[in-house]
Formats: sequence, structure tokens, C-alpha cells
Amino acid sequence: MNRRIVLGAGALAVGIACVTAGTVVAGQFGRSPDPLAMQQAIESAPMVQVASIGATSDEPSRGVFVQLTANGYVCVWDAPSARSAQRQGGCNSADDPLGGEVVSASLAYDGGPGIDSVDDARLSGLASSQAASLRVEMTDGSFQAVKLKKAKVGSDNFQAFGYRFKKADLRKGIGPIAIVAYDAVGNEIGRQPTGIG
Repeated sequence: MNRRIVLGAGALAVGIACVTAGTVVAGQFGRSPDPLAMQQAIESAPMVQVASIGATSDEPSRGVFVQLTANGYVCVWDAPSARSAQRQGGCNSADDPLGGEVVSASLAYDGGPGIDSVDDARLSGLASSQAASLRVEMTDGSFQAVKLKKAKVGSDNFQAFGYRFKKADLRKGIGPIAIVAYDAVGNEIGRQPTGIG
């Protein structure tokens, strides 16, 4: 069973739940593009890798890819490769790629519905250049550091990230509560609840 979750109100809010690039549901702030036009825009826009999600002993590596579509959206995908139709993520208006937040993330996982039965869980997205660090708050009270990588989308500067959760934590029922962004002195400047955990 393959599931994708769009996190929080600011999270890649078009809500594209794509197991293949052909499945599109869109809508943000009252703006809802024609699904066929959105699908065509996604299929024709180049995908640029901005971060990676490391491999494990039983899961292959994946990339975090960004697209700037001709119809005015920034899409962020978790995918095996730039050519793969097997991608998960979402899109926001190019006028506001982070959906009004400091961090905009998608959580994708295989398995479930309980955390302890999830086989593979991954986080991908973009953060504002104001974010000096990013951590995931877990249900056991721990925090997992997420590496940020500079990324240019159009003429704007962001930070991209990709993260794979430890299978050992998932099997113990330890899952992500929120993605938290911090400034250079360690102050929290943004938080996006996951809706699970």
C-alpha cells in the first residue's frame, strides 16, 4: 500500500498525490488549475535534482526534484530519478513556493496505517533561506537533524532537503510529529505538524 501525506496548511498545498505523474488533484487559496493542463505542465517541465535521500540496505536512494511549470507552479517531488513517473510530492504557486511558511514539506510512506507497520518513510521539501537548520520532532521526544542544501528555483534562493526515517524507529512506533526550522541562533522560526505520530 502506497500513501502520501501533504503536511500542514503551508505544505506543498496543491496536494498532488502522484504515484504517477498522471494523477493530479490541485487547489490552493481558491486557485484550482485545470487538471489536464496541470498534468501537461508537470509532464513537460524539466525536473532538476536539488537534494537526495540516501539508500539503506533494503531501500534504494531517491532524489528530491524541483519543477517550475509553465502555468506558474513550483513542484517538489520525491522520486527514484528525474525520468521516473513514480513520484510523490506536491506543488505551490510560483508566487509563494513555501505556501506562506518557512518550511514546506511532504511526507511519503509505504505501508501503514500504524507507524509500526510503515516500511519506508521519507520527508522532502523546501525551506526559506532564513532557516539555518531543520529538525524533525519525533513521538519519543527526540529530534532528528535534517541536512539542508542550497537550491535556486527560478530567481529565488531556497534550501532543499530529503530525509529517510530509520526503520528501527518506525518499527518501535516512533514517528514524526513536526518539522521544525531554526534561525542561526537556534530560535524556532517555523513549525509544520505532520498530522501523524
